[in-house]
Amino acid sequence: MSPNKWDISKIRKSNQKRQEAEFFSGDKAPSKEISPIALLPTYHLGRKCRIGVWVMSHLKRLLKITFGGDIMEEKVVYIGIDYHKNSFTAAFLDSVTGVLITKKYKEIKNFQEDILKYKEEGYKVKIAVETLTGVKHFIKQIREDNEVYLINTNKFKNVLKGVNTDKKSDRLDAETIAIYLEKGLLPTVYIPEEEIEILRQLLKARERYIDQRRSIMNMTHSLLLEYGIKIKNRQLLTERGMKEVENNLKEIPLEIQGVIKSYIGTIKHLTEEIIKIEEIINQYVEKNQEIKEKRDLLRSIPGVGEITALTFISTIGDVERFENSRKVGAYIGLVPRIYGSGDSVKMGRITKRGDSTLRNKLLQAAISLLKTKKKNSLKEFFNRLIKSGVSKNKARIALARKLATVMFVLLKENRKFENYFNKNFATLTG
Repeated sequence: MSPNKWDISKIRKSNQKRQEAEFFSGDKAPSKEISPIALLPTYHLGRKCRIGVWVMSHLKRLLKITFGGDIMEEKVVYIGIDYHKNSFTAAFLDSVTGVLITKKYKEIKNFQEDILKYKEEGYKVKIAVETLTGVKHFIKQIREDNEVYLINTNKFKNVLKGVNTDKKSDRLDAETIAIYLEKGLLPTVYIPEEEIEILRQLLKARERYIDQRRSIMNMTHSLLLEYGIKIKNRQLLTERGMKEVENNLKEIPLEIQGVIKSYIGTIKHLTEEIIKIEEIINQYVEKNQEIKEKRDLLRSIPGVGEITALTFISTIGDVERFENSRKVGAYIGLVPRIYGSGDSVKMGRITKRGDSTLRNKLLQAAISLLKTKKKNSLKEFFNRLIKSGVSKNKARIALARKLATVMFVLLKENRKFENYFNKNFATLTG
């Protein structure tokens, strides 16, 4: 029978059941009796891809027979996981045989038991999971003694859409992840240590409260304007300012007065919650010596406050993962887009990739730095840009990028900021 006349679905189904039965029952996987041709359908990404896998599998076995199995590459099982809240599908790709098998789990302990079977066979385990809500707790449970990668879903979702052209399939998603993991083509995101992750969550909680308060303040401001009352938003952040607003409500219908007073009450409540969160953050930092020391180093820079310093620490995490300080600006999204075609290269707006909260904090810190009375190398850098004809807005963005690179250098070299006025120092720290 020619390959074109094979009933791929039947071979795939029977082969899949046999592989899973043998492996998960405790037998070695895959069985030596399985024909290499029968392994073709385990890859679902097209006939050419399946034939390529079959050829590679034969080549590996031929080299093993010729030169001996011990000199081959290390035994690795690449596991792609399509994660859901109540269950998940895992695809196991054997680097030695090229066999790909999948299984659906409801309990994580069953998955851990299956991983252990591979380890007992001398396999190294590498796992990749999509970034979803609740997945970090899942990763924490499987991370020990395993290499775990968190997929950048924004960059990888188009690949999954391209594979799932006909219908959505958890099995196919998991297998695609496993294949891309083996080839080293997965776009991943940084998985921080637990201390940094806790700090991230605390700072996120504070930002959510601030966003909610800002939204209510804008609603209050807009409603008051409808009745001719002009106020400044900062008036809604103090007791005195709120009383002034309430005293101006006499000419407004009672129903609208009730709405505005309700808004003001919500703003008061959110302000109290923000203060509570900030106290929790301070207590957490004080008992974590490493984070505390890093914060103190960054706060030595004029214009950099407590929250900006902690946001930088929580976002960057381990500074050793960056090759140099210039990579930090790109990671935060403060570098310009580059459009190249032929011999022409054009610079566009900043990419705005990465954490938007940190990017905004750095821009605010740059403005605060410029308001400080004392001279320092960063202000000198800004002034040189203005003298060279750069607009103030672009110069502020450049200062924010410079600020990020200086903060990185301080953490890398474990030293506080010092005010130097020579141009060379400002260039070196950037």
